[in-house]
Amino acid sequence: MRALDVPVQTAWDKARSEATKIKLEAILQEADLLFTRKGYNATSLDDIASRLNITKTALYYYVRNKNELLARCYQRSIELTEQCYEQADQQGRTGLDKVLAYLRIDASRGVMSMMPLTELDAIRDPKLRQKLGQRLSACEARFRGFIEQGIRDGSIRDCDPQLTTLFILGASRHMIQWYDPDAGHDLQTIVERFIQFCCCGLQPGANQG
Repeated sequence: MRALDVPVQTAWDKARSEATKIKLEAILQEADLLFTRKGYNATSLDDIASRLNITKTALYYYVRNKNELLARCYQRSIELTEQCYEQADQQGRTGLDKVLAYLRIDASRGVMSMMPLTELDAIRDPKLRQKLGQRLSACEARFRGFIEQGIRDGSIRDCDPQLTTLFILGASRHMIQWYDPDAGHDLQTIVERFIQFCCCGLQPGANQG
């Protein structure tokens, strides 16, 4: 085939491709929210379509079924979470800096662990389920590493890194159970309150009563 015969992506093709990405992102965001709040089994494609003000038929243009949608939600959320950890690691100097940076970056990007964390077993593809589980475990290990670094550098008081990781991440993930973006709450403000009441207790000299 001659060079001139090679198909060229037109500006219209690029615009249509970008529009498809934007619409898929909106679908994943709403599905994440409903899967997390209502659970996978209690959420239907009709529920998701209703929140997006589209038909269920329109959803099938982007996903084959609800289980594929769940898997895509996990993949998207994990990718965003991994990016948040990378940014926090680069921005922070001490372990505590990185812990706080992660929580703030996560909130500013609208992630805040917006994934149905208890629904991993519902993904039917065993290889994909295992891979996603490993990536989730690696994310938790990154947070635990921040805690361990903070203990070494003195920015975090002596504590059990594993239990502290489970406590902080568990509490932050639970926010999505009651956080309602439609109610006008500012997620970043909520995170700052969370940091004040929870994470500041990590600092040396904090009240240990």
